[in-house]
Amino acid sequence: MTPGGLVVRIASVFGIEISVSLSWIFVFAFVAWSLSDPTGPLHRTELGTPGRIVLGVIGSVLFFASVLVHELAHSLVARARGIRVRGIMLFIFGGVSMFEDEVKDAPGEAWISGVGPLMSLVVGALFFGGAQALGPSSPLGVLFAYLAYVNVALAIFNLIPAYPLDGGRVLHSLVWRITGSGERATAITVVTGRILAGAIIAFGIFEALAYNVGAGLWLTFIGWFLLQAGSAEQTRIALSRAMQGHAAGELAIAPEFAILANARGNEALEAFQRTGLRALPVILGERVLGVVSYDKLSHLPEKELEQTFVTGLMTHVEDLDEVATTTSADDAIEHLSRNKAHAVALTDPQGMAVSVVTPESVMRWLGASRTGRPAGRS
Repeated sequence: MTPGGLVVRIASVFGIEISVSLSWIFVFAFVAWSLSDPTGPLHRTELGTPGRIVLGVIGSVLFFASVLVHELAHSLVARARGIRVRGIMLFIFGGVSMFEDEVKDAPGEAWISGVGPLMSLVVGALFFGGAQALGPSSPLGVLFAYLAYVNVALAIFNLIPAYPLDGGRVLHSLVWRITGSGERATAITVVTGRILAGAIIAFGIFEALAYNVGAGLWLTFIGWFLLQAGSAEQTRIALSRAMQGHAAGELAIAPEFAILANARGNEALEAFQRTGLRALPVILGERVLGVVSYDKLSHLPEKELEQTFVTGLMTHVEDLDEVATTTSADDAIEHLSRNKAHAVALTDPQGMAVSVVTPESVMRWLGASRTGRPAGRS
């Protein structure tokens, strides 16, 4: 599962792009604040408020550096095993390594997944050693001791056998190896994760009602996240398997649904109502110029629709990700998930955009593949 929202690229480490989502900024500030709070982990130091704030910011930086090292371990081992790494994203729940390819065997999945918690334990040991060297009562010693505890806790938490945590993927690899079936392993792992997520939610509600509202609500939120993530992972894997052996061109919106470049906005709106689609390609001859969406047109005044050509209302093809019609369907969907316009342009061997893939066209293709009817027909 890939986190959504605004994403900003901040660095590249070992050739791997590091980015952060907007949610990470709030968590970074929250961690810094909680560390510097008079009742926080640094209260045992003799620092005043300014000193605690500075140390809290340093602690927040080191905390997310620990998360980054954890994710780098995943990415570097994956790359060593021939998996293309798209990047690492830091977000509200920590971080996620994003891969271009699926892991091909159970041992590979076990190594890639297990190395993250192992690295967190190593980082925790290094912080513990640093705390002892600096003096457990010194300001940095107190901070390092806390970060040692956090990294060990991070390793243990990530070993919970539920998607999208590392423990869920380790469990998947073990069941895959035992049964020889990746599909069966996914089903067992998802069910296990749902049971654990339900238990965490139940305990969180009990904690909130009986003891600590804040801690209970946070546990409930984590359980809900694991529950949603498990379902999303199951859907993603099933979709990836359904796409195996198929090309991106098969997912495209049917040519008869395209809108001519000299059509006006009101004509496009009629086409949306006629076809039931929510995004349509705009063409000039055989070339796709862009894609126009129902959501954008439906909010415009009728007079503006009558006076404006669709070329002035569309998202231009230059602003879309482009993939060849012959590329794999799975790769096209991966590009689709990253594009803010929710559309991907398909190009012919000469590099000319000739069609468009949208989430809706993918769902229509999936429905058609089950019923055996042509995907382009409504």
